[in-house]
Amino acid sequence: MPDDGQKHRPWGEDGRTDPDSLRPGDEEAAAGPGGASVDIVLRALSVLPFLLVAAIGLIAIVSWVLIIVLGAGSAEPIWDAVAGMSGGELVWQLLLAVLIGAAAVLVTVLGSWATAYGFREDSGRPFWIMTQGVWGLVAVGLVYVERTWDTSLRDLGLSGLEWWFGLGVVAFAMILAGVRLRRAPRYDEDD
Repeated sequence: MPDDGQKHRPWGEDGRTDPDSLRPGDEEAAAGPGGASVDIVLRALSVLPFLLVAAIGLIAIVSWVLIIVLGAGSAEPIWDAVAGMSGGELVWQLLLAVLIGAAAVLVTVLGSWATAYGFREDSGRPFWIMTQGVWGLVAVGLVYVERTWDTSLRDLGLSGLEWWFGLGVVAFAMILAGVRLRRAPRYDEDD
């Protein structure tokens, strides 16, 4: 037999609030200044481009291991490819292979860090200013590559639709970084 603490009572009699009577602002007010805010959707959307970059970096790492190190597909492993090369060529090829792998790891680590840091509620204005700058440089680079290396892009197998998708992702990232920048507290508001 349940005691008095376990008996079912109508809403309000035991101090509970009816969830259907809450307004959107009530959740943030109830959490207080240290609680989570309701802008979790904006935070999640603003880090999606970083998550995409981290995923591309992870795919690059796996591809580097499979193709360059293990020689999967029609390629041959790095140790077979460098067999019989002179000392200078050998050092250059090994350095190039290591740099490609290091670049993939760096992209993955930076994309993962930016995802984790950008998702925080207190990521701050300097982070979002830097983010807008980086995405702006990527946008300029995309336009430059499309205008100057049009045939090279086709040789790589990239179509115009893929280029527009990349530019759309960069524009999306810049817009959401701007929104997060506007919502971040200014230095004089911290007091």
